[in-house]
Amino acid sequence: MAYTPTGLQAMYPIYFARTRPEQTNKDEYNGAIAQNENNLNQNLALLYNKIIELEAALAEIQ
Repeated sequence: MAYTPTGLQAMYPIYFARTRPEQTNKDEYNGAIAQNENNLNQNLALLYNKIIELEAALAEIQ
């Protein structure tokens, strides 16, 4: 069975601030950090699933 490329899904943007900006409060800053963590986890899950897909395709070739 030939491998059918499915392409990569779009990655989610990750932004890391070095320090909390003066105009934001602690809750807004913590929320932004939590969103970044969620986006990073989603990106890693997408990459992991693609690697598993490629590994399965290579196993079929052998």
